[in-house]
Amino acid sequence: MNTVAFPQNTNTQYSNSKKLRVVTLNYLPSAYKFATDWIAENGHEHILAVTSPGIKTRATPSYQDMLRLVDRNVTAMVTSKMKSVLTPMLQQIKPDIILCFTFAHRLEAELCQIPTYGAVNIHPSVLPLYRGPNPMRQFYEGAKVFGATAHRIADDYDTGEILSQEYEEMPSIVTQNTAVRWGQLIKKAIANGMERAIWGKPGIVQDDRQASYAVPFTEDEKWINLDEPSSVILRKTFALNLSGGLAKTLINGQPYKIHAAHYMPNLNNKPAGSIIKQHNGTFEVATADGSVKLITELFDPNKKYANPLPRAAFFEQPLTYPTFSRAMA
Repeated sequence: MNTVAFPQNTNTQYSNSKKLRVVTLNYLPSAYKFATDWIAENGHEHILAVTSPGIKTRATPSYQDMLRLVDRNVTAMVTSKMKSVLTPMLQQIKPDIILCFTFAHRLEAELCQIPTYGAVNIHPSVLPLYRGPNPMRQFYEGAKVFGATAHRIADDYDTGEILSQEYEEMPSIVTQNTAVRWGQLIKKAIANGMERAIWGKPGIVQDDRQASYAVPFTEDEKWINLDEPSSVILRKTFALNLSGGLAKTLINGQPYKIHAAHYMPNLNNKPAGSIIKQHNGTFEVATADGSVKLITELFDPNKKYANPLPRAAFFEQPLTYPTFSRAMA
């Protein structure tokens, strides 16, 4: 396990037994569940759930699904006006802390300074790598590690001081178990990061020289090339489908939507892209170094495909792998 020592500065005004009043900012249902799980597990009070349809360059329609999860005892707010609507509301209710995880709007210093313990953002990558709106690129591109970071909110997206960071090595074969492991790392980053924020402990300044920016997938990147190795096909399909069911491919010249891809240990002598077996929409297809099983349907360009991984996928019990931590002492 790797541990990075963080400077200590204990805030003696906080007690572990104190019930904090928490505001959440989310648009993805899975992110909202992570946030509310932390609130419930620590006995805090969820006083306001904020969401938004997004900004002009980044619409976030999933906010409607998130709203359905809000408990009737929690006030819900839908707004795209941070300065004229959200800031005055926060000044009125005076929360103890803000927990932000998937929220398209930039939060200014004036807003972040209202809560007693400030505002913390959760970014599901190992910052400063893969800043920006598409952390699924860490899987698509086969990064060495994957994980999550809790950081203070700064002027620019995903650039604030790191409060906690959890990560582990990228598996050679990415499966649904990887999503579960990712969920565990996210949960741990939230717990450690929020604790440090509440205790007033400083974080680590990000090294911008090591930063990378994760842009949305292009249309070309959404098409899976079956001439590639099986491991590449699996991680690209995983990343695209976690981003909203985007993975597509051509089989015998026909376009197919890929719902899931599974590793097949079979060796074969067929050219990459050849069909080995087929039953309805399930294909076993030869790859550059073996084969994969693809669960598909004919691609309909007029159909909106949803994220095939349910929220529960992040919270199921996975296999165990070694983890590395940048938790703070």
